[in-house]
Amino acid sequence: MHDHDSMPGMRPGSRRLCKPRSSVAMRTIAGVVFAALEAHAQVASVPPSPTVRTLHGQITASGHEPIRGAIVQLRNDRSETLVTYITGNNGLYIFQRLDGNTDYEVWVMFRGHRTRTHSISKFDSHMDKIINFRVSTY
Repeated sequence: MHDHDSMPGMRPGSRRLCKPRSSVAMRTIAGVVFAALEAHAQVASVPPSPTVRTLHGQITASGHEPIRGAIVQLRNDRSETLVTYITGNNGLYIFQRLDGNTDYEVWVMFRGHRTRTHSISKFDSHMDKIINFRVSTY
C-alpha cells in the first residue's frame, strides 16, 4: 500500500476516494463544454446561405487573338432559359449571379459555327468558374 492511499485515522487497508482538487477546475471544465455546445447549436441553427456562381472567360481565335462579336450562350438546365452575351473588342464575357444549385451548359456561336458545349455541374465547388473558348475563324 502507498502512503497516499491511506490517511491517518483510517483503518488499515481502506482507501480514500479521490476528490477533485478544486471545484473551480470543475466549473471551468463545465463552462468550456457548455460554451462549445452553445456555439454548435448557434451554427446549426443558421440557415445555409444561397450559393451564387459567376461564369466568365475569353473567346479567342486559333492564333490567341480576342474575338469581337462572338455570341456566348448559356442555358439553365432547370428552367431551360437561354441567356446570350456578345463579346466586345477584348473577347471577354461574363454571366453573374447564377444559381449555384443548378446545372448549366455554355457554348459559343461565331460566323455560323458552334463550339462544343461545356457543362457546369451544381456539384462543382468553384463559384467563380472560368471557361475560355478557342474558335476557328476560317
